[in-house]
Amino acid sequence: MIGSLFAPSMVIDPTGKTEMSNLAANLLNTASRYPQHPAVRGNRRSWTYADLEEHSARVGGGLLAHGIRPGDRVALVVDDVPAFAALYYGVLRVGAVAVLLDPGLGPETIRHRVDVTSARVVFAVEEGYGPLAPVVAASHGLCVPVGPAFLDQAAFWPRCPALVRCHGDEAAVVLWPPAASAGGKDAQPLVLGHRTLRTAAFRAVGDVLALSPGDTLMTTAPIHSLVGQTCGLNATVLAGAGFVRIDSADANGMTMEIHRSQRRRGVTAPATISSSGTDSPGRGRRLLNSVNAPQKVGSAAD
Repeated sequence: MIGSLFAPSMVIDPTGKTEMSNLAANLLNTASRYPQHPAVRGNRRSWTYADLEEHSARVGGGLLAHGIRPGDRVALVVDDVPAFAALYYGVLRVGAVAVLLDPGLGPETIRHRVDVTSARVVFAVEEGYGPLAPVVAASHGLCVPVGPAFLDQAAFWPRCPALVRCHGDEAAVVLWPPAASAGGKDAQPLVLGHRTLRTAAFRAVGDVLALSPGDTLMTTAPIHSLVGQTCGLNATVLAGAGFVRIDSADANGMTMEIHRSQRRRGVTAPATISSSGTDSPGRGRRLLNSVNAPQKVGSAAD
């Protein structure tokens, strides 16, 4: 059931046509190349890629110990970035499907979406744990509260150092578009495969954000949203960059701001993406780099 141990020298095919197409391979590859690079930051915690890989391995081991197998649905009702990242890649590395839910949706919507996706395990912020626990228990599932001490406890779970082999078309993530609940009716969720998400990450790194190892992406996009998936965590992990979620009130009208690594010559100011326009940042448009002018990425339509 579990694939071979990940080899750092393994070549990752962005088309997803190779046998090892698990999206979590990006994390293992980056952790082997840049173990001490900052990976995620949030709630006064900052993790390197070595930290993130270790925590995700513990989550994966805990899921396997609970009987989770490839294709099972695991819901994440979490907005803390380090905890979300560890859970997200822990779910993916064992071949399960991450069901992404915004804790701010409200208990009724969350209960409905957990029910329709038949999630076997639900990780929920402590404030939302109470209403969800009976629903999950009724389906013989497990509801796990995620509080400040959760990751300290998960450090004692068994470690899963391997990746489950996934085909590119196999489901990796289930999420809902921003307007899914408009009019009081819940729309059908989007089911995204490993190939789709990995291809989107490659395009975001190269065409939209121009990320390099050591850069830091600061964004207001929810980590569980479509934009947060395509131009957020997956892109920074692929590039070996850092990911930081910031509040909209502190963003000065920007949805994304990229602090370039000091190793990158000719770029001494952060790149920015304005909040005007649609939910998708579109194709990146590079302007001139100079000491006195920041690099900017616009949301121009193609």
